[in-house]
Amino acid sequence: MQRPDPVRAVVFDFDGLLADTEKPWGTAEAAMFTTRGLVYGDTERHLFLGAACADAAAIMAERFGEPYPDVLAEFVGRARQELTAGSEPMSGAADLLARLQLPFAVASNTPRDLLDLSITASGLADLVPLSVSASEVAAPKPAPDVYLRACELLGVDPADAVAIEDSRTGAAAARAAGLWVVMVPSGPHQPDDAHLIVDALSHPALADVLP
Repeated sequence: MQRPDPVRAVVFDFDGLLADTEKPWGTAEAAMFTTRGLVYGDTERHLFLGAACADAAAIMAERFGEPYPDVLAEFVGRARQELTAGSEPMSGAADLLARLQLPFAVASNTPRDLLDLSITASGLADLVPLSVSASEVAAPKPAPDVYLRACELLGVDPADAVAIEDSRTGAAAARAAGLWVVMVPSGPHQPDDAHLIVDALSHPALADVLP
């Protein structure tokens, strides 16, 4: 797939890409395991990377042998508590959003209330004009729905937009929606996960893609 020329819009993931919310989410996930005397390590962290909150809770409920609604409620409560404590923007995120001259939006797998909390707690609220959460579409990532909805709200064809993601789940969703995909990996990845893979939002190759 060729890169759009010109690029007419950008759609960003949020957690782990624009803000370091993977730490509070990771703390909530770890607590779900450790309070039950179970190990939470890299294998578990990578399992949940980029997953929708409901999907992560479903995996936990199966692992724990507990009712899904109870596990979901506990997980959301722990995540809300951790996110309320705040998070830091990822390196280069604020500068990129401030200088970007293209229409852009956030497309997230996080439920709306927690996404709003995360955006505000990160200090990026004034720089994020438009966001779509998994709560507002039929299916979360890796389905393409959040990306298709973001492009619809931006008024652009997905083929004219660039997605920026940090997880394989999110990158798969963006590719399925027809966007050209840049990946700043926060976990395991493969070369064919994205059209361009860079190690930071400040990478010069990303500056070449986004005017």
